[in-house]
Amino acid sequence: MTPQELVERGLALLGSDRGTIRVEQVTSANLRWANSSLTTNGLMEGQQVHVAVHPTLDGGLGAGSAGAVVGTVDELAGLVERARSAALGSGPAPDAADPIPARPASPDWDDPPVGTDPGALAAVSALLGEVLGDPSISYYGYAEHSVATTYLGTTAGLRLRHVQPAARFELCGKSAGRTRSAWAGRAGRDLAAVDLASAPDEVRRGLEAQAHRVEVGPGRQRVVLSPSAAADLLIYLLWSAGARDAAEGRSAFARPEGGVRVGERLSGEPFWLRSDPVALGLECPDHVQDTASSALGSAFDAGMPLAATDWIAEGHLRALVGSRHAASLAGLPPTPFVDNLLAGVAGRSGSLDDLATRVGDGLLVTCLWYIREVDATSLLLTGLTRDGVYVVRDGTIVGTCGNFRFNESPVAMLDRIVDAGDPVPCLPREWADWFTRAEVAPLAIDGFNLSTPSEAV
Repeated sequence: MTPQELVERGLALLGSDRGTIRVEQVTSANLRWANSSLTTNGLMEGQQVHVAVHPTLDGGLGAGSAGAVVGTVDELAGLVERARSAALGSGPAPDAADPIPARPASPDWDDPPVGTDPGALAAVSALLGEVLGDPSISYYGYAEHSVATTYLGTTAGLRLRHVQPAARFELCGKSAGRTRSAWAGRAGRDLAAVDLASAPDEVRRGLEAQAHRVEVGPGRQRVVLSPSAAADLLIYLLWSAGARDAAEGRSAFARPEGGVRVGERLSGEPFWLRSDPVALGLECPDHVQDTASSALGSAFDAGMPLAATDWIAEGHLRALVGSRHAASLAGLPPTPFVDNLLAGVAGRSGSLDDLATRVGDGLLVTCLWYIREVDATSLLLTGLTRDGVYVVRDGTIVGTCGNFRFNESPVAMLDRIVDAGDPVPCLPREWADWFTRAEVAPLAIDGFNLSTPSEAV
């Protein structure tokens, strides 16, 4: 069955119940290398059907969801019954809402899914052919190009299609003896359009800067966060900015006395954080695709149009991620999650190197990993720096100081921004398996808590 047939047959199986059928078909080509040798490559294709059922119950509407690989009508019927059974057993859903009204179908609704192939990796293969022969550096890394085509249909008459390409490239270089390590990452929609050529030089320059060791103790430091490192912290901030959690007093965006912090100043600088489904190079779905409810979304909002949203503007919190139900709890307009992130500081510009020069004395942090939440009410996170923390003296990188564990809140750090550069496309390294659409400025932060040294390279 085609994806469109799966949608229509699934909706028919819902009978008199409200609901949504979403079919997602993904094709992915990937390439991996280690110790300067190609190790694996692959081409994967898969399809999943997701069902949401909203039967009428005493006291309201139920909500049940299920997802699986479906090959036959009988399997589709079984999937619908699993979702219906879950809905009947769960009681009335607190987030039940009117159906999203029908509008004209996507003009490409009848088109087949879009795929990719190993040719999408040709630019990576060519680059690796040039650099893997360098005997002074051992290279490791990963490249991937994927295309996800999603078909969403509802019993209210919506028929929406979205094609989402995504490209990711990571290059890590290690010195002889593996005592030094540097990383470069890139993201976009197409590897042929991504700046891959500069990555090897970025890694080489990082390794050279690490040849000189400068002792720096743990503690609160002025740091420059690369766009990748800043993006890793800011996307966690956005993932944690749910209107429902804030309204229920369970997040850093809740007021101690009750209510939410929308309207409060979070930064003395004109920092901004926004999402936009049509942002150039970061395009993402322009409608809600949820078939299950969560802290950040509602299955009852499936098909709801998405628009550009200012989460933070001029340093003030402007919105929280909210379904129609969550927004009503918080006393806010609905602002569903949009799957990209742009951030910067108005009036600030320059490259990462420019920012390091302007900061004078401090530490340049290139990337982060093992980020974990410590306390939701303050959004305190912990994690490790990785692949190069560089010491800056009088605006010049003079060496490396090793790595650290950090304990920092991305909410609190906004009020300690002292400088920023231009937003640039970047790959949030820690979250690259789930999130790649980011355009973030490098940020200079005062008092960033590097709590203890780390032996990580």
